[in-house]
Amino acid sequence: MKKVDLKADGDVNILLVVSGEELRGKIEWLHEMIGDKVTASLDSAVVNYNIEINARTEKPIKTYRVDNGVVSEVKPEGEQLAMDLGLPAEKIEIKQQPAEIELAIIEEFIQSGLAPTFEDLDYDFVAFSLRLAGGETYMKIASELGISSGKIVEKIDEYRKRVAPSAAAWHEWMQSQGVAPSAAAEAAPVTEDGGSAEGEDGDIVIEEADGPVQDGEGDGFVPEWESGADQGTGDPSGEPGQDPADPTDAEEVDKDELDAFILKERPIFPEIEHQGQPIPFPDLIEKRAKEDKTWLEIAVSQGMTKGQFQGKFSAYKKLAAKKMKGGGGAA
Repeated sequence: MKKVDLKADGDVNILLVVSGEELRGKIEWLHEMIGDKVTASLDSAVVNYNIEINARTEKPIKTYRVDNGVVSEVKPEGEQLAMDLGLPAEKIEIKQQPAEIELAIIEEFIQSGLAPTFEDLDYDFVAFSLRLAGGETYMKIASELGISSGKIVEKIDEYRKRVAPSAAAWHEWMQSQGVAPSAAAEAAPVTEDGGSAEGEDGDIVIEEADGPVQDGEGDGFVPEWESGADQGTGDPSGEPGQDPADPTDAEEVDKDELDAFILKERPIFPEIEHQGQPIPFPDLIEKRAKEDKTWLEIAVSQGMTKGQFQGKFSAYKKLAAKKMKGGGGAA
């Protein structure tokens, strides 16, 4: 947010600066909106929340442990001992300490499928996050639920604040594993239904970002991941026999035949890469099976979040299916 001008006629001119990465694949869509009336909803780039602090020790009441990306709350030693002995909990003076975290980190945590759920917030927040990232509006989601757009914004904001401490612990763990944030976490926020920066003469200028968008990325779709039970080639979607890639290719071939083809022919596609290097999916598939690894562990070993890995794996399976049918080339 660079500038806000309040006009005498009641209009408000807002100048937003959006990263080029965020607009990849959306430039034509923005061009089509020039001259149209649009509605916009703005989200702050940070989420503010409170941490409960022990007034005597100045330490957080709640701490968190992360095991393979899964965050769990660690009960304080005194509280755990009291529970074990059946003693009344010690009365602790608590104060609130304000904290903040980037919204992009929380959204990536939610989309990973690892964020906690709450009985009093019984909504599919993973789906909400993915739909919003894909360009859908709060209003559309609210209308499907039969509630006001203000209500759904309130629910989503509350959920973000509740998962913020877990997201912070998860993000710290990801950094300790050397996993770089995804493109979504690095991008600046955008208006919900589009938006534009308007110059003094009223013209809208859009500069296109350089470079292509990788197949399987940027569409905001990240299916749920499996827990590691299936140890075949499998798919990070968690549904044996279902590939989350575009069905036009991967679902037209038999899954077992495709798995056998990948392990025998070991195709590598230079366009499916990470940090400038093609991803050796046949080797990773074998590693997962032989070493009893989960997809999350495989993703982390490659310096990716599982959302990043899933998108690239989906694209790989699609190209492998095309090559299997004789329609594509690979290294």
